[in-house]
Amino acid sequence: MAPVQVGAATEPEAWGSMAEVLRGIRREADYSLDYWHRGSLTIEEWRRRGRAEVERTLDFHPKPVPIDLKVHSSQRMQGYELRTVSFAGCEHYRIPGLLLIPDRGKAPFPAVLALHDHGAYFFFGKEKLVEVESEHASLTAFKKQYYGSRSYASELARRGFVVLVTDAFFWGERRIRYEPPPPALQKMLTGLKPEQAEYVAAQNQFLGSKVFGLNTKLAFMGANWLGIVIHDDRRSLDVLCSLDEVNKSRIGAMGLSVGGYRTTYISGLDPRIRAAVVVGWMTALGTMLDLPENSSRGLMDAFGLHRNLDHPDVASLGAPDCALLVQQCGRDGLFTVAGMRSASDKLRRTYEDLKKPDRFRSQFYDVPHSFTQPMQADAFDWLDHWLKDA
Repeated sequence: MAPVQVGAATEPEAWGSMAEVLRGIRREADYSLDYWHRGSLTIEEWRRRGRAEVERTLDFHPKPVPIDLKVHSSQRMQGYELRTVSFAGCEHYRIPGLLLIPDRGKAPFPAVLALHDHGAYFFFGKEKLVEVESEHASLTAFKKQYYGSRSYASELARRGFVVLVTDAFFWGERRIRYEPPPPALQKMLTGLKPEQAEYVAAQNQFLGSKVFGLNTKLAFMGANWLGIVIHDDRRSLDVLCSLDEVNKSRIGAMGLSVGGYRTTYISGLDPRIRAAVVVGWMTALGTMLDLPENSSRGLMDAFGLHRNLDHPDVASLGAPDCALLVQQCGRDGLFTVAGMRSASDKLRRTYEDLKKPDRFRSQFYDVPHSFTQPMQADAFDWLDHWLKDA
């Protein structure tokens, strides 16, 4: 489906005289490590160098520890078993997650790492994608807006996939907690009860104000926010590969928004990902300057990477072995249509040059920033084809 031809929501006053400076810096970024600058390098050596640069800029390499997977509870759901689990991310923290095991078919099953979004919604993480009992009214409204009222991880499990969903660093059980709350948060919560949507909204607003300092504080501590998130996503892959129920050669990843952003990195870095679906986060980064200032403020990033690799170049590091579907939202205010088209076209040309054009597809949908049920149907078919049928 072709995108609606919306114009870039430009906001030149946001940067004033600095806009041309930023554009000049962008023009000097030659993306020297992308596929089209590899020269005489073999594909393997080009990929090795690109991945090494991504690893360097993610800048989080804690001491290795055993996974130490623990199952805290288990319950029967419609079509699958739901296990509440946790495992070691590093010696400093554990990662909480929900593990979904199909109750029909024969193991080992194909598996999917389902990566939740940002959404300026930090109070819940993994629950955004999984059916839960006594769902909070705020979460129900969020799923209606962004996921067509569907918990897509649960649907994947019913289709025969083992699915793992975790809380990313700063979301859900891993968000900042206070006892007692600081005065500013106490004031925002005055008169509100935890079961109210307004209570969750106030918490999200307060937590959102903290992300601007998070990257700086982590840098001072010798780490990187995106580096932690991608490290933890790869630990999640370790968990899937440790399970008898999982076919280790048929593992995929998918996500909306920052979930798609995370999918880009893990599919580009980790050869265990054999199929991926990036939803609502694939663009040429240079075009982001043409958008309102608040479209990407406080976002996690691999700082220093984008002189050598643009965002689609990160995904290309998994080509052609990772079958990649990119779903673009034609009325997405977070990106320009030109930026989305440019990124998709660059990826398409890469897969074509590698003689595997069937392993890449880009689709535009006439929707705002979301992962609608029709989009989910196409995504599920993609995963079925490359993880079940191929």
